[in-house]
Amino acid sequence: MASEPKVVVDPGDDIVAGHDSSNPDRDPEKIQTKYATKSQEEDVSHQDFADQIPHSMLEELAPNGEGDYIISKINEMTTEEALAIITESLKFHADDWNFPTEMRERMRRILDEGPKGYGEFYERDLRIDAVMMRYSSPYPGVRAVADPLDNDKVPIETIRAYFLGVSWAVIGTFMATFFNSRFPGISLSGSVIQILLYPCAKTLEWLLPDWGVTVFGTRHSLNPGPWTFKEQMFATITYNISIYTTNSYGMILVQKMDIFYGLDFINYGYQLMLTLFVQLMGMGFAGYLRRFSVYPVKALWPTILPTIAMNRALTRAEPRENIYGWTISRYKFFYICMASMAVYYWLPGYLFTALSTFNWMTWIAPQNLTLAIITGSSLGLGLFNPITTFDWNIATSSYAALAQPFFSVCTEYCGAWLGAAVILAIYYTNMNNAAYLPINSSSAFANDGKPYKVQNVVTGNKLNETLYQQYSPPFYSAGFILTVGANFAFYPVYFLYIMVNQWTTVGRAYVDFYKGLRHGKGNYEGAMDVHSRLMSRYPEVPDWWFLFILVGAIVVSVIFLNIYPLDTPVWLVFLMIGINIVFAVPLSLLSATTGTNLGLGALIQVLTGYLLPGNPNAFLFAQTLGSWALAGYGDNYVQDQKMAHYVKIPPRAVFRSQIGTIIITCFVAVSTQNFIMNNVKGLCTPDQPSRFTCAADGAPLYSSSLMWGLLGSQRMFGAMYPMFKWCFLIGTGIALVFLVGQGYGPKYLPGVKEKLRRRLSPGTFSLLDRTLFPFVASLLWLNPILIIQGFQHWAPSNLSYKTPGFILSFIFMYLLPRHRLAWWEKYNYVLSAAFTAGVAVSALIMFFAVGYNPVKLDWWGNRVSGAGIDGKGAAILAMPERGYFGPEKGSFPW
Repeated sequence: MASEPKVVVDPGDDIVAGHDSSNPDRDPEKIQTKYATKSQEEDVSHQDFADQIPHSMLEELAPNGEGDYIISKINEMTTEEALAIITESLKFHADDWNFPTEMRERMRRILDEGPKGYGEFYERDLRIDAVMMRYSSPYPGVRAVADPLDNDKVPIETIRAYFLGVSWAVIGTFMATFFNSRFPGISLSGSVIQILLYPCAKTLEWLLPDWGVTVFGTRHSLNPGPWTFKEQMFATITYNISIYTTNSYGMILVQKMDIFYGLDFINYGYQLMLTLFVQLMGMGFAGYLRRFSVYPVKALWPTILPTIAMNRALTRAEPRENIYGWTISRYKFFYICMASMAVYYWLPGYLFTALSTFNWMTWIAPQNLTLAIITGSSLGLGLFNPITTFDWNIATSSYAALAQPFFSVCTEYCGAWLGAAVILAIYYTNMNNAAYLPINSSSAFANDGKPYKVQNVVTGNKLNETLYQQYSPPFYSAGFILTVGANFAFYPVYFLYIMVNQWTTVGRAYVDFYKGLRHGKGNYEGAMDVHSRLMSRYPEVPDWWFLFILVGAIVVSVIFLNIYPLDTPVWLVFLMIGINIVFAVPLSLLSATTGTNLGLGALIQVLTGYLLPGNPNAFLFAQTLGSWALAGYGDNYVQDQKMAHYVKIPPRAVFRSQIGTIIITCFVAVSTQNFIMNNVKGLCTPDQPSRFTCAADGAPLYSSSLMWGLLGSQRMFGAMYPMFKWCFLIGTGIALVFLVGQGYGPKYLPGVKEKLRRRLSPGTFSLLDRTLFPFVASLLWLNPILIIQGFQHWAPSNLSYKTPGFILSFIFMYLLPRHRLAWWEKYNYVLSAAFTAGVAVSALIMFFAVGYNPVKLDWWGNRVSGAGIDGKGAAILAMPERGYFGPEKGSFPW
């Protein structure tokens, strides 16, 4: 097992890592000049490589103005030191999906060919790659936003930063909760809120006096001077907690709304208590996950990079530079793009909604059911439609198209196409009576084709067998059958593949976690990357702080289960914690490396369905606690911690801000929940005019609670959907095939190919060389986890939500980084944040202006998308004469 590369101390590390705290020249701007001088005076024997590095290359290596510093480190690097770093780095990053392919191949050539075979730039490229590994970052996205220098004297945890962070967190909590039931949802992400936070900060900087108090030798002022980048990031991280307060909303919605269970004991106290301990338990669990998903270099977290990029643009002056003819600053670029999108979004969002759901292919024959099923955006699968929307919110709803790595998006998209083929097979063979229902819906249906009404089969929160036999079992659509089956196959695939393929990182993190608890080992000891070395100066958050919060949340959850009539045993809390201790680590690492964010919902629903059948409240509790509070919220916390890691904010400052904000925003979230449920007309109905259909939260959670909570896993795996139990075995087989193939393929495939070349005729071998061999070779780098994720992300989504994101990802995450890297590093993440901010601002204004009390704009452009069959629920099989499909009443599976 390759270990993380060791640090080789050199004369510059004392300043780079910030250990010389008494030095007044610690300011990064002075460090660059100092290094240039030092290189000339003390290491004159080293060659000056500045003339060999073109300006365009330097812009890619040092996109934030640290070019002098990078050149100084290149000049100081010895050949022996550089070779040692590259050798260790290649070994350590061998299983790194995000490591740049061109850089990997160049490093291999440098080692294999040496100075004679490589060419005239051997010494330069050798040092550049070594310096990127040790003094910067090999990932272009990280280089674009994270400085390899730090100044720990700037204000961070200030009064005004807390005030603005918490204030906007209150607003963000309202927004996230308010639009949570909308499909697709809208929220003010951290990359969006910062543009609203920044002018507020500058206003406080201008208004507030320099009044303060000194506590333990540190002065805390209302106005410590100019608003800093670190203050901006600290306030943004403080805000981010607001986005996660919706974790318990799905459970509350399904329990309280009359369209679902309609329970009358769901009051304000119930909601507040549930929301509070769910949030705190997730944060306590994050103390366990951080060693696996914050400190490892491979834990890239690509989706947080746009947030850092935008904050840099707002708070730091940029040198005027010409990048392929572009001279505009990131700050100005953001405002122009945001304002343009805020104005433009009124077009697909209200004035011409057909541009949002651009199902133009169905307009050819609106009543053609087959056409709607194949190409439709609402009823159908969205196949073969290259232009499905002009709505940025829909185009980026499935993928973080300008942040998620292209290999991740591409693999998921291919998996989605395979999933479409499976859905069509299920539907047109009428498997499990799917042909009597819409092909791709996340709702549960009764045997008359109408939405399932659980009130018809429940007495006292328990399934009533007599009423059940008189009414109907719940049925899934073909799309939802695939989604559930893929969920089950996903767990053995991701667990086995991650644990084996990424064992270098996971194994080291387990060892460090034990040493941290047993011997107090620091998180940054032995780290090679510059960001960990810079962070080592700040006190870490002790593990017992997180443990204390976790224990307190467990106590509150036990009290909660004893004072409310949920019929849920206390041992379920500890079972959920145990499951997450095992499965959350590879899941968190998957999120950190691919940009995806998944929970443990399917695994937990099966276990709950077996252990507590006929108890939907226990099912909902287990889903909320096990899937979202622990793995889900824990992931969110470590994601913010990684953001602080990149921008050099003390971990304890982040911890303090999160605790206080959690308590405040829980009250805001619960109040907003009640406002939504009491005031939005038609909430959770399919035709709600403002898209508050609950298609992504309430409806699928309700459907799952019927199947697994009410009927139970035994019934579901037995008579209802027996194929589901085989999905776990299928997932295990897929993981083993890829692990064996990728482990031994590179070693034996060339020999097998040579043997076939000798035995087969030239024509046959040539045909295989053009078809089969490239396909087999592609399997050696393919990630099966991402393929399964493509299967998972169907009902209620379809390819209409995925195709535009795939196209955008191909342009912005594949083409531009390869052909216009300097432009991409400067503007890509800013563009993503700007368009998202424009949509959020426009949607909020739109809702209160024309949506809350609907002002209908009735014309062809707003009717055509829903005028045909694609806008309505339809099925290929007509209802039997008896009025329902499936088994005879009285003989339903029990």
